Amino acid sequence: MTGREHRWLDPNKGVFKVFERQIDRLVSRFVYPHLLGLWHPYNWLLHRRFSLAEISLSPEGWPRDIARLKVLLLSDIHTGIFLKPEILSGIVASLMELQPDLVAVAGDAVTGRASDLDGYLPALAPLSRAPLGGWYCHGNHDYFGGDPAELRKRLSSIGITTLRNESVVLAHGDGRFVLGGIDDRILGKPDWDRLASKHGPPHLLLAHHPDFFYEAEGRGVPLTLSGHTHGGQIRFRNGPPLVRQSRFCLDEGAYAHNSSLLVVSRGLGSVGLPWRYGADPEAVMIRIGPRTHKRA
Repeated sequence: MTGREHRWLDPNKGVFKVFERQIDRLVSRFVYPHLLGLWHPYNWLLHRRFSLAEISLSPEGWPRDIARLKVLLLSDIHTGIFLKPEILSGIVASLMELQPDLVAVAGDAVTGRASDLDGYLPALAPLSRAPLGGWYCHGNHDYFGGDPAELRKRLSSIGITTLRNESVVLAHGDGRFVLGGIDDRILGKPDWDRLASKHGPPHLLLAHHPDFFYEAEGRGVPLTLSGHTHGGQIRFRNGPPLVRQSRFCLDEGAYAHNSSLLVVSRGLGSVGLPWRYGADPEAVMIRIGPRTHKRA
C-alpha cells in the first residue's frame, strides 16, 4: 500500500543525476559495443537466479465481462554487452510455455542503441506469439542512441508493437479492454491527452517509469505495469536499494493507491555493473480478473 509519500531528493533531477545520465549514455553507446563478444559475466548469474514472480489482481474499474487474463510482464532486458542471445532465448522459451494471453515489455529493450537488438531478435520473437500479442513502451535507454524509431522498426519486424502515447482495444473472451503505453518519463515526451484521445483512459497501462503511477491513478487507470528500477540492482538484505530510481520508493512488487494498482518488475537485465545482489532478475506473471462484489 502506498500514499504519495516521497523522498526529498528527486532521483531524476539535479546536477549529479544529469551528469550520471550523460556518462551512462556515453558508455552505453561508445564503450560497451567494443566489448561485445568478449565480456559476459552477467550470464552466469542470470542462468542461476532468474525467477518468475506470480500475482493475481482484481483492479477496481476492470471490465466485468472479460475472462481472466494472463499477462507476462518483462522489463529492462538491456540487450548488449552483458547478455548472450542464447541465454535470453532459453528464458523467453520457458516463459512462453506458460501460455500468457498477452506479453507486456515495459521498456529498455536495449542498453545504448537500437543496433543492440541485432542478434537478439530471434530470441525475442516468441513474445509476439501470445494470443493478444506482444506490446512495448519506451524506456530511457531506448533514447540513448537517438534512434527510438529504428528500435520500434526492429521490434515491429518480429511482431512486437510499440505504444507511444497510444492505446488499442483488445478483445478477450466475451469482453474488451483498452491497453495503452506512455512515452518515457525522463527522455521521452509523455502525452496523457493523446494517450486517452481515442479510447479514453486505458484499463492496462505500460509505463516504464513507476513514478507515473500517481498520474495514472488520477486519470482513472486501474492497473499500471512498470520496470526501470531493477529493484535497486544492488541491495543488502532487509535494506533499501543503494541507488534508488523512484522518487516515491516504488522499487519492486505491487502497490495500491486509492482505486489504482501498480506492478513493478525488477527486470531481466543489468546496466552499469554486470551483477545484481539482493535484487535478482525476474519476470512477472499477472493474472487479472474482475472484482467480485459480495451481496450484503
